[in-house]
Amino acid sequence: MEPLTTSAMIGGIVAYLGEKLSKDKSIRNFISEFNEATVNWIKPLFLKDDGSEKEAVKKLKEKPESEARQNAVKSILEMELEDNPENAEGFIKEMFAQITKKDKEILKKINKVKVKGHDNVTIVDSKFSGGINKNK
Repeated sequence: MEPLTTSAMIGGIVAYLGEKLSKDKSIRNFISEFNEATVNWIKPLFLKDDGSEKEAVKKLKEKPESEARQNAVKSILEMELEDNPENAEGFIKEMFAQITKKDKEILKKINKVKVKGHDNVTIVDSKFSGGINKNK
């Protein structure tokens, strides 16, 4: 299997965050699962200076299954990766490694494919999906 892209890892992080928020409604519990350096990096992305949650996190907490809300949080992480690639990539990899230790099913959640339209071809890693799917 090819290594996961940083974008796929971000998707896994957001899926895990959505699950955590749907269960205990606390971004702090999610953040506390990581080492101090990662916590110091991620806190300003998700929390305001006064410790309250930023709008994207509040919205995700309200509807953790919402693709649009998950995409908003993904965008926050992707922008940080774009602005600070040297630091952000390491923190994203560390977070994803910690998450996959706790939730082995996260890999299945980030390998979902949605297909719409006519004459689409979908190719997915056969380890997770069973091979190639050509929709007609």
